[in-house]
Amino acid sequence: MVHNAYDSFELLANSPNKIDAIESYGSKLLVACSDGALRIYAPESTISDKSPPSDYHNHGDQLRKEPYALARTVNGFSRKPILSMKVLASRELLLSLSESIAFHRLPNLETIAVLTKAKGANVFDWDDKRGFLCFARQKRVCIFRHDGGRGFVEVKDFGVSDTVKSMSWCGENICLGIRKEYWILNAINGALSQIFPSGRLAPPLVVSLPSGELLLWKDNIGKSYAIALLPRRIEIRSLRVPYSLIQAVVLQNVRHLIESNNAIIAALSNSVCALFPVPLGAQIVQLTASGNFEEALALCKLLPPEDSNLRAAKEGSIHIRYAHYLFDNGSYEEAMEQFLASQVDITYVLSLYPSIVLPKTSMVPEPEKLIDISPDAPYLSRGSSGLSDDMESSPDFDEHSALESKKMSHNTLMALIKYLQKRRYSIIEKATSEGTDEVVLDAVGDNYGAYDSSRFKKSSKGRGNIVINSSAREMAAILDTALLQAALLTGADFSGFRITGEC
Repeated sequence: MVHNAYDSFELLANSPNKIDAIESYGSKLLVACSDGALRIYAPESTISDKSPPSDYHNHGDQLRKEPYALARTVNGFSRKPILSMKVLASRELLLSLSESIAFHRLPNLETIAVLTKAKGANVFDWDDKRGFLCFARQKRVCIFRHDGGRGFVEVKDFGVSDTVKSMSWCGENICLGIRKEYWILNAINGALSQIFPSGRLAPPLVVSLPSGELLLWKDNIGKSYAIALLPRRIEIRSLRVPYSLIQAVVLQNVRHLIESNNAIIAALSNSVCALFPVPLGAQIVQLTASGNFEEALALCKLLPPEDSNLRAAKEGSIHIRYAHYLFDNGSYEEAMEQFLASQVDITYVLSLYPSIVLPKTSMVPEPEKLIDISPDAPYLSRGSSGLSDDMESSPDFDEHSALESKKMSHNTLMALIKYLQKRRYSIIEKATSEGTDEVVLDAVGDNYGAYDSSRFKKSSKGRGNIVINSSAREMAAILDTALLQAALLTGADFSGFRITGEC
C-alpha cells in the first residue's frame, strides 16, 4: 500500500432489514430494504431540524462524515426486491429497477411513470445530457427518451446475441458486456462491433469515467483511481501503468458500491460505510515523503485551475526532491531532467559539483544560503554531495575503487553538460536581450537622467571576477564557465564554443 487515498467511515450500523439497494440524495441516504420499504437516513446533527419533506434536499449538500439516523420510512415502496437505484439530479427524479423500471418524483417519492416494457430488465444506464435511458432484458436492448414531465418515449429496440451483463452510454453509442466480450452497439441502426474479450476470470464490467472515456475490466487490469469491489476488500488502484495498488480497505460482504457527489458508498447487508477522499494536498505530501514522485506529480495535475500557483510550487519542489533521489542513486541524466523540469536556478545544480569553480559574482550564493526545499530536507552545500571531487579519488582507494569513482565522476559531468546545453539557449537569449536594452539606455541616457543607475552594476575587483552588466549576463557567464570546465574535465569536443561575457 502506497498511501491513503480514502478514509473509511461507518455512516449506518445495524439496519433492521437487509439492504437491497442504496443511493444518495444530497446529504441523505436512500436505502431500499428487503421488506419493500424505502428508508431515508440523514446525518444525526440534522435530525432535530423539523423541515418538511420538500426541504429535505439541498443541491449544495454532500454526504457528511458523521453517524446517520433514520429520518423517514416509505412503506410499500416496492413489491419485489429493488436491484438498483439512481438519482437523476438534473430532473429531480429517482429511477428504481425492480420487476420493471419506475420513476419517482423527488423529494416526495411520488411514482410518475412505470416502463412496463422493462419487465425483467437486469441492467440499465442513463444519459443525463440527452435524457436517454437504455436497459437490457433477456436478449434485447431498449432505448427510451424522457419527454419532460411524466412522459417517456420509446426510441429503439434491438436484439443481441445473449444476456447483457453490463452497459454504458458511450457518446451516441452503447458499450455492452455480453458473455465474456465487449461490444459497441450503434444506437441508430443497431450494428454491433466487437472490441475485445474480457478474459476468463470475471464477467465483463463497463464503467463510465468523468472524462467521457470507458473503463473496461480485463484480467489483471484494474478520475485518478479505479475502485474495485472484491470479496474481502475494496481495492483502490492507479489508472496509470502498471496500475499499482494504492490502498486496500478491508470490508467483507460488501453488496453494493456506488459513487455519490463526494464519496464512495459501500453497502453491506445491514450497514453502510463511506470512503471519503483524502485531500489532494495531503496525498501529494504522503507520496513525496514515501518516494513515489511520479504518482505525486500525477496528482499535482489534478489540483484545481485556481490553485495554479500552488500547483507550480508543489511540482517544482517534487521535481527537485526527485532529482536528488535520482542523483544519489546514480541516475544522473534522469536527475538532470528533473532539475530541468523544476526550473531551479543553475547555480543550485552546480552546487552538486565541487570541481566546477564558479566565477565570483552576485549570482552565486554562499552554501548556507541555498534554498531549503522542504522542512525535512538537509541544507545543500557544495560539499554535501557524495562526490568529494569529481576527478580525484582518495589515496586509500584501491585501483578498482579509483576506476569506479572516475567512471562515476565522468558520468555525472556528462549529465551536467547535457543539462547546461539545454538551459543555454534561453539564458543566452535573455542575456542578449538585456544587453540590447543597455545599449538603448546608453544611447538615450541624457533624456533619462533620473533612471535608476543601480540597475546595471559592474564588478572588476579581484582576479577571476567577470565583468558583467546584468543579472542575465551574469547567469550566462556562469553557465558558459561551468560548461567549459566540464568539457575540459571530460574531454568532450566543444570546438567552436564561445564564452559569454568579458574577461
